[in-house]
Amino acid sequence: MAFSLACIGAYVLLLGVASFVERPAGKGFNAFQLNVLIRGGGLVVGVAALVVIHGIGLPAPQLLLAGIGIGIIAGTASICYCLALDYLPVSVVVAVANLYIVVTILLGVAILHETMTPLKIASLATTLIGVLVLSYSPGRHGVQPGKPATKYKLQVRPFAILAVYVALVGISTFLEKPALQGLDATQLNALQGIAMGVVASIALAVRGGSLQPTKHALEGALVGAMVGVASIFYFLGLQGLPVSIAAATSNAYMVVTILLSTLVLHEVLAWPKRIGIVLTLLGVTLLAYSGG
Repeated sequence: MAFSLACIGAYVLLLGVASFVERPAGKGFNAFQLNVLIRGGGLVVGVAALVVIHGIGLPAPQLLLAGIGIGIIAGTASICYCLALDYLPVSVVVAVANLYIVVTILLGVAILHETMTPLKIASLATTLIGVLVLSYSPGRHGVQPGKPATKYKLQVRPFAILAVYVALVGISTFLEKPALQGLDATQLNALQGIAMGVVASIALAVRGGSLQPTKHALEGALVGAMVGVASIFYFLGLQGLPVSIAAATSNAYMVVTILLSTLVLHEVLAWPKRIGIVLTLLGVTLLAYSGG
């Protein structure tokens, strides 16, 4: 349990730093371009780690398809996130997007029969509320655009797209747990990274965008590489934790991002964010305790 929580802690730290760096690195790119850069950087790290640990061997066909399938689901979710940003402000998109945790937890209880004690329910609720209050950072499978959407108005289509995102991320995050029964962290990370990279590239091509191999583009890819390393730590932690605890606790990365923005960029730490930080950290602490 201690090792698993330490791995989730490493994920929180790395993803928090990556999300902080993502804002300046992503300037000048639209959401689809930045998505490709991040997935590309993560793919390079994922494949490199896989080769170091396992060589060039591949897992069994059914496990190979499972890892690729999860990546396709998660990659499609990222595209839904990018599309939603065409219609809605970033704060609205991220706030709704983080509700994927609810889907993941419900699937864990219904299918994996994870126990839900009163303490665990209170911990999950506290963490979720804290995450929603802090919803000014990138979603787990999304990217931060350079500017808010300008075509916002209340309509069904963008919220339907967001609902698809929530469902897909919730499902893919849940599926990672049973997949780790046959794959190790580096295998799942690499397979998922390959599929997400392909989906991101297809989406960019369909949208008519292009990317030039510039120094600035390399910076975006390096952010993706950091995300890729973080993902390996997440999967290592997920192997020894219930999916509900791992998924909820991982969102504490937003606390790291906000604290870095306050310390480095001297952004004002408003009271809502302070309350969100306290609630998130309290919920994560109680989750660790509820997990034994």
